[in-house]
Amino acid sequence: MLESPVPLSSRYSYHTIFSDICKTRFNHLATRLSLTLTFFQALVIVFFSRGQQSHLEWLLALPLRFILLYLCFLLIVITRKNYLHVDFKGYSNAVKLILGQTFSVSTLVYQLIYSLCCFLLSLAVGDFLGLTTISSSHVFTQGYRLHVWILIPTIYTLQHCLFDLDRLSFNFETHFQPPQQYIASHIRRIFIKSGILSFFLVLLALGSSSTYWSIGIKNNLKLILLSFVEVANLEFVNIAFNAHMSIGCLHKGKPISSLSSTPMETLATGLSSKKQFTKLTAFQELSYRATSSDLSLRLPLYHTRYRNTHIWPVILRESLLVIQETNDTVTKYLNTLENTMSLQDPLKKRNPISFGDSNEKLFGNQATVTTSGSSSGIAGFPGSQPTVSSNGISHRITLKDDDVLLPKNTRGRVSNVSSGDLLGATHSFNEPIITHETTFFTILIRIAQKVKDGISSFFFPSAVTSQENRPQLSILEAWSISKKRQAEVLVPLPVCHAECIISLMGLLINAIDEDSKGGVVSSVGEVLKTLERSVGALGKFADWNPDSRTEEKEIPDGISILYDLSISAFLEIVLKYNVLLNDVYLDEDVVKLSKWVLDMCSK
Repeated sequence: MLESPVPLSSRYSYHTIFSDICKTRFNHLATRLSLTLTFFQALVIVFFSRGQQSHLEWLLALPLRFILLYLCFLLIVITRKNYLHVDFKGYSNAVKLILGQTFSVSTLVYQLIYSLCCFLLSLAVGDFLGLTTISSSHVFTQGYRLHVWILIPTIYTLQHCLFDLDRLSFNFETHFQPPQQYIASHIRRIFIKSGILSFFLVLLALGSSSTYWSIGIKNNLKLILLSFVEVANLEFVNIAFNAHMSIGCLHKGKPISSLSSTPMETLATGLSSKKQFTKLTAFQELSYRATSSDLSLRLPLYHTRYRNTHIWPVILRESLLVIQETNDTVTKYLNTLENTMSLQDPLKKRNPISFGDSNEKLFGNQATVTTSGSSSGIAGFPGSQPTVSSNGISHRITLKDDDVLLPKNTRGRVSNVSSGDLLGATHSFNEPIITHETTFFTILIRIAQKVKDGISSFFFPSAVTSQENRPQLSILEAWSISKKRQAEVLVPLPVCHAECIISLMGLLINAIDEDSKGGVVSSVGEVLKTLERSVGALGKFADWNPDSRTEEKEIPDGISILYDLSISAFLEIVLKYNVLLNDVYLDEDVVKLSKWVLDMCSK
């Protein structure tokens, strides 16, 4: 087992450097943007609400409005920082999602924070909206307090928690996202969302309380405007936080590891980090280096300082571990699903494809591509971008041979770790509290245990070990299966997996020209084997359709996207190493899949 390299001339690991950069980004958000925004907003509010105020009152009102707005901004960003995460929380169905997110500490905290922020915002913008002039009305005051203290914060908290807006979302095709560009692209979304929530809040208020019917149309319009301003402020702060925390793996135009004197050694520590945010950013940087047109970003990998030969093996190991972990998790779940439900129709066997003469020379032949551009965009290939005809039907071709999709060591494999292994040996009945018990008492205990085991095995079979040691799904899980949500449970951080595939593909393709005799090129067989296993495991999940009445292809799940990406990477590598693969030992399943992709390119 190779040991992880230690940075030779740096005091910092990747996690430490990245943490410092995140602190810098957070400080820019909490100071530069927030101070500028709150000052100009306070200036506009005071200017349009000054009425008959004197110049002295106007000057005193400006800092007060500024403090209220800035305190609201600061409360939200600090709370978001505490609950920041990049992976899916993993709720397999809507029932678990609603219960898990609604009855949680984070929801209670957000309810308190958003309630306080709505109160502060109402104080800051009250004069601007003309709400203070009618505050003497007792009926309006009741509706106003109900709206500000309960309805607005509750609705905004629920949508924030149910949609898990604490999670930072990343695109594996983007390595750097400027905050200004991110915010500008979401301005329209902020106004639309604020408008929809504002009208929904008033409709909810009219349906829940008779107070709103008695205050008149004009005052209801003012409450709509108040809701719009408050929701827009809350939404902007959240968007600004996302923009600054999801900038990417570059700092001032350079990869984060370049801040260390030994960048590759530091990058390797990030790939093996236990912190999901750090690990994801490290793989983003590896993908950026692997696919960049700048050769200098990869030279430190090919020729590391002090001739540290551990770097590439560690990078390869960490990348393959991420991919294999997904393969094992998906395969184990599909085995569990097959033990619980009849999947003969969704996972039916396909007719085998003829692969031609087994003695025919496989590699070294010229692959004829029928379309122009990159081979990853070959029409009709599973890894290419899906083409949509005028009638909206995708023409993506799926693999036709089970022997290609599902390697023999993956199909039908039952997990070695069962529920019984985790729980330990169980007895036929609970140990008696009283040592000398009567026969009647013993019979009652055994009957109760039998009833308990029967109920548990019916409703929660995954918690009971069957005679064949095959885990099963519970009744609730089997009844409310959602392919998209189940993909989030199985692969909580799909972007990290995608970055691994892109990194390996980019490094192998570039290394054949840049470092043809190095360790990267010699790893092609191992990478192809892992990608072939990934095609088998993920392909089976991609073909699975739990509800044939719904069209799952309109919104592909994360695992299906990873399946297409794995196919694309496998194709790119095989085409690039077409001649060299004749001299490389390849597993039988890799040869089968390689022939399939080459045949597809020749058609």
